Amino acid sequence: MDNWKVEVSYKPEVPDTVGQGILEDIADLGISDVNSVRTAMVYWIEGSLDTQNVDRIGSELLADPITQIYTFAAQDEAAKGWTLEVQFKPGVTDAVGDSTVKGINDLGITGVTAVRTGHKYWLTGTLNAEIIEVIAQRLLMNDVIQTFSYQKPAS
Repeated sequence: MDNWKVEVSYKPEVPDTVGQGILEDIADLGISDVNSVRTAMVYWIEGSLDTQNVDRIGSELLADPITQIYTFAAQDEAAKGWTLEVQFKPGVTDAVGDSTVKGINDLGITGVTAVRTGHKYWLTGTLNAEIIEVIAQRLLMNDVIQTFSYQKPAS
């Protein structure tokens, strides 16, 4: 059983309007130390898959080739900014994850047992753990059904 993490984000030249909106919402909270926010949709895929099938899922199902890129290697874990991930708590229905499983099956790819979805955010600025937690809890998640984790920038 393999677990794959696929991240779908906007290409660098494409404006991240969702991230821009979050940046404005952060400013509305009175937090002025955030310079930028980039976003990604995250898919945690469980099942027996090889790299070739994960690549097909990313290119044919999850990402829009015009505006988005996808990765399924932990390539930017040493990011310049803070990273924050939000996902559903165990046992919470993930409708997007369920429909992703159906889409994978429709591609003729078998062996996927479950897909969980979430969001990833890259934040730059003069930040600390306390500010990141406030942003997560006030703007980016619903504490009843979601959980979050974050990672400091690589020093």
